[in-house]
Amino acid sequence: MVKGATKISRVNLLHGWLCNNHAMATVTFVVDSSLSADAAFDRVVDLSRVTEWDRGIRASSLVYGQVGEVGARYDVSVRGFDGQPASVDYELTTVDRPASFTIRGSHSDFQADDIVTIEPHGAGSRLTYEASLVLLGDNPPLDDDRLATLFAANVDVARIGLEAFLSHEDVDEGRSS
Repeated sequence: MVKGATKISRVNLLHGWLCNNHAMATVTFVVDSSLSADAAFDRVVDLSRVTEWDRGIRASSLVYGQVGEVGARYDVSVRGFDGQPASVDYELTTVDRPASFTIRGSHSDFQADDIVTIEPHGAGSRLTYEASLVLLGDNPPLDDDRLATLFAANVDVARIGLEAFLSHEDVDEGRSS
């Protein structure tokens, strides 16, 4: 793959036994970076920086724990299904620095689970991002087809942002972790 290239490898809508009869959309994409695996990991694991690469996120702040540690929690403001701001509680559930981490976002309408893996690749690194979203409740705000379409589009915004975010060195030394 060409440096900086991205491949969307999977967009699925799953039903039934996988998620207790709730619609679930999954998307996986790959981003190659000139950054080392350590540098790429440090940038992406700090969810307070998510607004730098996902323009669908309005705000994000660390509310508990330490950046890059299991149990760290973030209050993330997103645009809800109704177009209004919605607060989502994200938690780092596993961390294996610099190889991978998982995050879970909880909201009354949905649950988001993301797996991020980073590996050395050529002179830089390769990030693989697996995102899933399960709608909750008896009357979900979207039907299955609309969920698959909207989720894929939202994840694509994050993919494009991550390509830029991981494409160059910046002054990380001034940031506190």
